[in-house]
Order: sequence, then structure tokens, then C-alpha cells
Amino acid sequence: MTKSVNHSEKETFPAVRRAPATRLTRRSLLGGAAASGMLAGFGGSLSYTARAAAARQEGAVAVFTSTVDIPNIDPAIGHDGAIATTQKHVYDTLYRHVGNPPELVPWLATDHTVSEDAKEWTFTLDDRAKFQDGAPVTADAVVYSTQRVLEINQGVAWMFADILEADGVNAVDPQTVKFTLTKPFAPFLHATAWLFVLNPELVAANETDGDKGQAWLTNNAAGSGPFVISRWEPGNLYQFDANPDYWRGWEADHVAGYLHQVSQESSTKRLALQNGDAQFADWLSPQDKTLLSQMPDIVVPKEQAIDTYTVKMNNNVGPTSDVNVRRALSYAFDYEAMLDVMSGFAARIAGPLSPALTGALTTPLYETDLEKAKAELAKSEQYADGFDVEFVYVTGLEEERQTGQILLDQLKNLNINVTITGMEWANAVALFADPEQSPQLFPIYSGSDYPDPDAYLWPAFHSSSAGTWMGADHYSNPDVDAMLEEARSTPDEARRLELYDALQKQLVDEAVELYLWTPLGGIPHRKEIQGYQYSPVMGSDPWWYSITLAAS
Repeated sequence: MTKSVNHSEKETFPAVRRAPATRLTRRSLLGGAAASGMLAGFGGSLSYTARAAAARQEGAVAVFTSTVDIPNIDPAIGHDGAIATTQKHVYDTLYRHVGNPPELVPWLATDHTVSEDAKEWTFTLDDRAKFQDGAPVTADAVVYSTQRVLEINQGVAWMFADILEADGVNAVDPQTVKFTLTKPFAPFLHATAWLFVLNPELVAANETDGDKGQAWLTNNAAGSGPFVISRWEPGNLYQFDANPDYWRGWEADHVAGYLHQVSQESSTKRLALQNGDAQFADWLSPQDKTLLSQMPDIVVPKEQAIDTYTVKMNNNVGPTSDVNVRRALSYAFDYEAMLDVMSGFAARIAGPLSPALTGALTTPLYETDLEKAKAELAKSEQYADGFDVEFVYVTGLEEERQTGQILLDQLKNLNINVTITGMEWANAVALFADPEQSPQLFPIYSGSDYPDPDAYLWPAFHSSSAGTWMGADHYSNPDVDAMLEEARSTPDEARRLELYDALQKQLVDEAVELYLWTPLGGIPHRKEIQGYQYSPVMGSDPWWYSITLAAS
């Protein structure tokens, strides 16, 4: 017996304004950009007034300035916030997340059915769907893309490796694809929003020595998404143009393209937004957000998020491998000082989940108490007299640096000497794979792949995830693994909540991480931005398909 889920055509599109009758071609877009100087880099200056003026024009190119680079957009490999945002604009998926709270809407799929035991999922594809080269999106392409993720076993493979074999995805006919899971997976429909569908023929044409296109797909796309890559300058500037032939059409006014400009300093990004030289700016310091919130032309959202901010502690090597040390740090940390740093843009968390998720812990176990911290440290056989430890953070993220400063100030009381080291994100990620090289202390924003506890707890704490950026704790516990595996496979929601409650309490008791706060989300932007809708799911914010620029 199956349960059918159908969606009308009207439900599949975000509510946005009607499209203008004329569309910009890629040639006119690039010509206008060149004429206005829009492709000049930020560098160390803010001299791009011509760019700002052009970006305000209806249908022009918007500027998004961000701390984060885009190192690899291969759907089977790259997976972080900036990468995911790019993937979601050049590729399509069966379903996608929209809005806050995030809602699943069909995208490449028009509907699906699921068996009573939640192991067989069948999707009907939209017969309009075409890749950017005009080839049809077929069930075979979905099968190829899914099997490629499983074979390469990186990126989003953690969602599927435990529940899907390569022969478990099949094309029933050109418009129908069927997934047969090895066991039920409660968030499976959410997970389909991460199966980016590639054009198999285009990938094959760009393979090198049987690499399944990995080298080429690092900075090229083989998708059906609404934007195409037109400029790729690693560490500096990326441009994406609206595809006038996008198969879903453009039922709203929209930007003709957007620039992703890498800029490390928060103050530089604030000034760009303030002066109208950029329309969006992310990774701003709380102080810069406060300043911008007082300006009439700027919108600084403060929406409920499901992200978390924690300090990863190496549970495998060094002082933080000692549970007594981790508990000592948890009692020593000054949580109120951290919230003061965030200037009203964050709320305390009691454990690894945001309170916006059902079942999250609400009462913190650890409050600032130096006497308890000293008592816990005294239990350590090796580190009771103190030690040296390094706190590594992402260069340019001031709240992360200040997190390290709070630790430095507090841990002096325990004879623990903290060294604070700034590092580029990509360089830090490269260290996580080896527990001997992985930092002892590293703050991380954990974005949500989908609004379910599994999206946080599995990639952070299941032993199979150790060494990834979310698994930078290198935590391994067979009992926790067993609970995580049962929780994601049972369709009984009450049992899932029971398991996740026990899991959270154990992870907090072991002080696996420093559990700090959840942000009040949304990307600061100029008021001429219209159609912006915050979504807390990683990579879904902003969604340029629904955004336009009004004249100002």
C-alpha cells in the first residue's frame, strides 16, 4: 500500500512578482557589466560606485559579498554553506526547501508515493525539465547522479550510505525513478533536496582518467538550474547569470545575475552594503549588524534559525580527549560574555540542537562556575596542573576570535594557556581529517541540511563522520552510533524523540563540544531587494530565483 503526495502547479513556485516581458541575454548582461565596471574586484578599496548604480537598475546584476570562498561545487564532494548556495542555483533537485519554517516543495518532481513501510519511494519527474544544454532531465540522470554520490562517498553521501545501495535506485521509465531503501529513513524526503541531478553525457565528455568528471566539476556545472557560471576567480570573484531558457520559466522579475565577491573584513562588507556597493553581505560581526540596523536603507533580519554555534573539541588527541578537561572548559566558559558579544543576534543553546527543533534540550547543564571547573580539572590524571592549548578560528570572523578571547581570559584561572590562531576556512578543513593535526578547539557554525535532529546529530557525532568539518570532534561511541542508527530508521516519531533526548543528554554529559548559541538568522541586505525570503536550511539563503532589485 502506498501513500500518494500530490502538489498543484501553483504550489511549486514561491510567491514573487510577475516577470517583465523582455529578458536580458548573456551578451547584454556582460556588456552592461563591462560598461559599468561591475566586475572590478573589491580588493582593498570601495571604489565601485558605477557598479552600485547599475546594480540598482531593474533586472541588473546584484552583488553579494561574503567571507567564504567556493572551493568545489561538485555535488558529490563539495558541501558547506557557500558551496551549497552555488549548487542550488546551478543544479536542481527532486524537492527543495523554501521559507521559514522550511517547507519542502516539489521541483524536478511533480509528486511522489511512498510505501507503507517507508522503504520504497517513487517520484514522477516534470516532463518540462531540461538541462542547461537542452537535453531532457530523465530518470536515468537521477539514477546516475545518485549512484555517483554513493560511489565517490564524500559530501552528502553520509545521508544515503547507510540506507541506500547503488542498485536500490532505478529508472522505472524516462519520467519515473524509484528508490528502494535498505531500511526506513525518516528524513528521506528532506534528503532528496541534496541529490543534485547531473547531465551524465556532459560529465562523461569531461572525464579525466576515469575520475567521473571530478576535476571538471570542481568549477563547472552539468545541471539544469536557473543560473549559469560566467566567471570563476577562486578566492576573489564569481559571477552567475540568469539562464533565460530555464525550464521552469521566470514567473517573476528577477536579477539578471549575481556576483559572489569574497571579502574577509566585516567592516569592508558593512561599508559596501551601507554605501550601496553591495546588496547583500553575510558573516558580518554583531557590532556591524547593530550599526546597519540603525540605517534606513538596510534590513537586518532577526529570524528564528536552526543553525548552531559550538566549539569543537578534539575528543581523540591531546588534553581535550579527557572528559574531565572538557567538563572543566564547559564550566569555565563565560556564556553571558559570549551573548554580549553577539549583541542580541543570538540565543543560548542547552545542547547540540537549536531550540527551534522539536525535542531540543532547553535547560543548560553547564553554567559559568570556576569552582566546579577547577574540581573537574582536578579529576584529570594528566592535565590537573594545567596545559597549553590552541584555539583556531576562521580569519575575518570577529565573533569567533572573541570566543577564543573569552576562553583565554577564563582558562587563565585554571592554569590553562590559550593561543589564538586565525586561519582560512579551507586550510582548517584540510586539518580535520587527521586527529593528530585537527585543532584542539575550533568554533563552527553548523548549518542545517534539513530541519530534523538527524541533520545535526549524525554528521557531528556518528563515528563514520569523524574527520569531516562537522565531525571535527573525532568523537566515537558505539552506544551513540546505535541510537543514531535507530533514530533515523524508525518511523515512530515518539520513539525518535525519546532516542534524541537520550542522545543529547549523553553528548552534553560527556561535554563533547562547548554548546554556545543559535543565531537569529537572515542576511543583511538593502531595501531595494525584493522577493527575499529567509530559509534556515543550509544553501537555501538567498534564493536568487525569486529576488529582484527595485529602483531606488
